[in-house]
Amino acid sequence: MKYFIYYSATGNGDFLASLYKEAGYEIVKVETEKPFGKVGFFKILKFGGRAMQNKREKIKPINVQINEDDLVVIGSPVWNDRLSTPINSVIDALPLNKETTKFVLYPAGQTTNKSLVQLNKLGFKEEPLVISNPLKNQEKAKEIIK
Repeated sequence: MKYFIYYSATGNGDFLASLYKEAGYEIVKVETEKPFGKVGFFKILKFGGRAMQNKREKIKPINVQINEDDLVVIGSPVWNDRLSTPINSVIDALPLNKETTKFVLYPAGQTTNKSLVQLNKLGFKEEPLVISNPLKNQEKAKEIIK
């Protein structure tokens, strides 16, 4: 099986999920137990700070059985140059093969240096795909996902 497991607060992840679905992936959207609501300046500050502290969010159960030979791609927005807090929870919750699990990061223009270091420290070997603002760069995103 091929899975795209992702979180989306602004629609960028949802757009990428549609591309992965076209490519034959099973789509699993991560949802927090308490919805974040509309994204605004203060929420960006709050959750960017939580990401900087490597926090987790309570997420709804993910009903997927991952096997050792499954291809898993994790999609995460980049918050304050780090993985999003819901994706931190996913990494803790699922039995991911650190040798073969891939990541796609979708920053809103900021760098991904610290998120790359974060993935390395967690033991993930594969270099992540980075697609800045997929909704604004749809053609580029389509090319990269192919």
